[in-house]
Amino acid sequence: MKIVKLNLLVCPLTFAATLFSANTTIAQTYPTKPIRLIVAFAPGGATDTFARITAAELTRTLGQQVVVENRPGAGTTIAAEFVAKSAADGYTLLLTDLSTHAIMPSLYTKLGFNHGRDLIAVAPVSASPLIMAAHPSLGAKNAKELIALAKKNPGITCGNSGAGTVTHLAAEKFRTRAGIDLLSVNYKGGTTSTVSLMTGELSLIVNTIPAVLEHVKSKKLVAIGLTADKRATALPDIPALGETVKGVDAAVIAGVLAPGNTPRAIIDRLNAEFAKAVDAPKAKEVFLVNAAEALKQTPEVMQRALEQDAKTWAEVVKVTGVKLN
Repeated sequence: MKIVKLNLLVCPLTFAATLFSANTTIAQTYPTKPIRLIVAFAPGGATDTFARITAAELTRTLGQQVVVENRPGAGTTIAAEFVAKSAADGYTLLLTDLSTHAIMPSLYTKLGFNHGRDLIAVAPVSASPLIMAAHPSLGAKNAKELIALAKKNPGITCGNSGAGTVTHLAAEKFRTRAGIDLLSVNYKGGTTSTVSLMTGELSLIVNTIPAVLEHVKSKKLVAIGLTADKRATALPDIPALGETVKGVDAAVIAGVLAPGNTPRAIIDRLNAEFAKAVDAPKAKEVFLVNAAEALKQTPEVMQRALEQDAKTWAEVVKVTGVKLN
């Protein structure tokens, strides 16, 4: 019997060539059916607003419908776990803010998924400050007046978009830095907290700009300030909380994540498409009105940014003492 000796040095090269060819084929054929873009918040907030404008652009450029599906609750973990356990084929994506990767791991003692393994960065979308707004009956028109009022009347109710979200932690950050007592009230999205504020059930909220801006313009709500060190060029009449209290900056950094084993070719294709989407004229218009900045980064840069944000917000969680089961 003749023994055939294989040249093992050729095998890795052959494997690499086969893998490259497979990835190229995937990139050329994807997508072949509609894509679900799962949003971790209720309709009406910044993340949802930016999801819908980018989904519309991707529908046009990809030639397949990109359908926005809202799955709010549990500080983004409901939506995150759903996507983490979905097929890693590029047809189920998560659009969320930094809460999922940067805040939840520090807040929850146990999650139903591994945020670092089961979800990977695809593309950033936008960054925008939050806004603190008050019901007119509260009697405070700015951060200085709010602090003075809160010191005389501890326990002012302050709503947010959900326990452990950036709106919740931003309020806690302001509370600790200002040395006042606020009572956090957690909702399942910015729209419901805004409704409660307008009806007078709440005295104060920290929310995304799209959720409250029109109500501020119509004088139904009072803008206490943006969670930033300086005023936004697009909203010069709204003060920055940093003008009164230092170190209270907080932003909604929205981005797209995919199940952990999604093929790299699909990740790269989506990254390029989202970069084009945030540059589209309509998207730029929506971002400008809401004092948002369009973001474009490679998946690697985005992943490193998420890891750094996790360290930053872990310190905020530690200082504020917020903990969830």
